[in-house]
Amino acid sequence: MAEKKPKKKNKKAKKGIVAYIIAVSIIGLMITVPFIVLSIISTMRENAEEQLNKSMYPLKYESYVEKYSKEFDVDKCLVYGVIKNESNFDPEAVSPVGAIGLMQLMPDTFTWLQNYRTDFMPDKLMNTNKLYEPKINIEYGVYLLRFLLEHYNGNTDLVICAYNAGYGHVDDWLADGTISADNVIAENVPFPETSNYLVKVSSSAEKYREIYFPDYVYTFAYSAEYDVTDHYNNDYNDYNDVNDNNNNDNDNNTDTDIDVYADDEYTLSSENVDEYYY
Repeated sequence: MAEKKPKKKNKKAKKGIVAYIIAVSIIGLMITVPFIVLSIISTMRENAEEQLNKSMYPLKYESYVEKYSKEFDVDKCLVYGVIKNESNFDPEAVSPVGAIGLMQLMPDTFTWLQNYRTDFMPDKLMNTNKLYEPKINIEYGVYLLRFLLEHYNGNTDLVICAYNAGYGHVDDWLADGTISADNVIAENVPFPETSNYLVKVSSSAEKYREIYFPDYVYTFAYSAEYDVTDHYNNDYNDYNDVNDNNNNDNDNNTDTDIDVYADDEYTLSSENVDEYYY
């Protein structure tokens, strides 16, 4: 009988160890499970946020944007930002003043750009209806951005302002000190529409960089190939006249919003859109 006592003690010890292991396991689960659940929730939230961002900032017409941003050496994020705020990726978009397509080019602008690129060969000019084609619209819209980049020595803020208000007005603002090339502040831009446009296009461009191209870095490099300064000084008078006509009523307009279709479906019924430049 004396030999059986140690066995009882061993059984009690084993039960104690098992109970200890179970207790530790339960405590461990109580500690780790919430972290696992929180991690899952966080991942789901991040995925949902990513999908929401991608739905708000879609990556459409990527092949054309890639092709022409490389060909003309323009920041592709800027191109996407312009398209987002000009037409919200609607190739059929037409503004109240007649700007057409994804990048909202005016027919006169389209004609001038073709003339320059073909050394003034009118017999080879494309019809205005070609602006409804994404490839053509993006090609000439990006080329126009390159034109402005050369004119403003790579200053993206000035380029954005000029794309909306016209380079003539931006040049005037720089000349009279209304804005500074070293620090373009939206609040100092005289046209409320252009001020708003600068903020939204800049923000959209950064969103595209953040969502799709976090490692992409663009650096402007001057190229004589795209230096059209002498040419536009001599042969751009008609284009300047169009810009000035489009801007005649701007000084009295203080409460419009050029971007009424940036986050919603584009509509031609709005009376608040004023596409000064194109």
